[in-house]
Amino acid sequence: MVIGGGAAGLFAGMFAAMEGARVLILESKEKPGAKIRVSGGGRCNILPSEVALENFHSSGSEKTLRNILFSWPLQAVRAFIEDTLELPLVLEEATGKLFPRSQSARDVVAAVLGGCTRQGVEIRGEARVTGLQKMSPQGFLVELAAGPPVRAERVVLASGGLSYPRTGSDGAGLQFAIRLGHAIVSTRPALVALTTDDQRFTELSGISLPVRLRAVRDGKTVEERTRELLFTHRGFSGPVVMDLSRHVTGGDGDPTRPAQLMAGWLAIPASEWLDRLARSGGRQVRQVVAERLPRRLAQLVMSLADLPADRKASELRRKERERIIEALTCCPLPITGHEGYPKAEVTAGGVPLGEVQPKTLESRLVPGLYFCGEILDVVGHIGGYNFLWAWVSGRRAGEGAASEQRSEN
Repeated sequence: MVIGGGAAGLFAGMFAAMEGARVLILESKEKPGAKIRVSGGGRCNILPSEVALENFHSSGSEKTLRNILFSWPLQAVRAFIEDTLELPLVLEEATGKLFPRSQSARDVVAAVLGGCTRQGVEIRGEARVTGLQKMSPQGFLVELAAGPPVRAERVVLASGGLSYPRTGSDGAGLQFAIRLGHAIVSTRPALVALTTDDQRFTELSGISLPVRLRAVRDGKTVEERTRELLFTHRGFSGPVVMDLSRHVTGGDGDPTRPAQLMAGWLAIPASEWLDRLARSGGRQVRQVVAERLPRRLAQLVMSLADLPADRKASELRRKERERIIEALTCCPLPITGHEGYPKAEVTAGGVPLGEVQPKTLESRLVPGLYFCGEILDVVGHIGGYNFLWAWVSGRRAGEGAASEQRSEN
């Protein structure tokens, strides 16, 4: 049995059936794949075109993460989707993202459901699971909100995290895991827009530019990315902010120690700005800055550096030069909050990788229980990486559950 009809759950069910198992998927919503359908603005960035271990984060062992992630190489995943599920993909050159050729997330759902149907997987909608009990000596009792409980020899928990709760991700699976003895790495929103109360920054709404963004905690850089930042009417968004947002919402599982995000506009290093100022002579600093930055942002940089509008580059005092360079290359974003789980693309935290068997994703604590997808303590960068994790971990859990069942029979 698979609890959860999202990306990971559907693949778990499909691959378990391909291995000869009899599979029932229980989905709380009327139809499976709700989160797939709303992803990417309805286009569904189904995969990245390249992958590296650095595109993922977990509090667990890097070796374990690597072993799971690369158990099914990216090109093999793409080949399965295109050839077996008959869903052609296209590359968006500017971003390196892969989308269905039709640009329709609904076609992704249809292709995956078609694969499940061909393998004989039974999917039951509007089947909200309210309890999961381990029976002795083996098997599980699955309690439902409506109808009698269901017995299962093996259970794959693929119920997601807490993000996009309207799609059915209510955190129930995490509670089942806790009741069965699992420790949970503190959960928090990830890939989420950040907010500010500083009007000087919200007035920049609509400006988008490449930024070197660093997450700094206790004076040390814990992660650094260079991608696009978008100023919004509520704060900060764009790929680089989304990627590093988990450090602000409670980095490394500790919600009491958020990181500070420091921006280097256009990713231009301090040495280049110093050289530009040195060669500008009698020109005003604001003119030098505005040559590279959008006008409104250039004005804010001058304000943050506390420089008079008519200050010439040749007249800069040492302290003034330090302030303008800091405002250009190491500008703290005045973050006061985030958009929360309703807007977060994924949930960071979850079931620790150390509590599952890497080869099968079976629980080390509860025989016959498997995990895959967002419920595990793994989060990827924006760009199709979390879908890749769902496909790969779903396959591994499904095959693992089916193979263990065969060995017992």
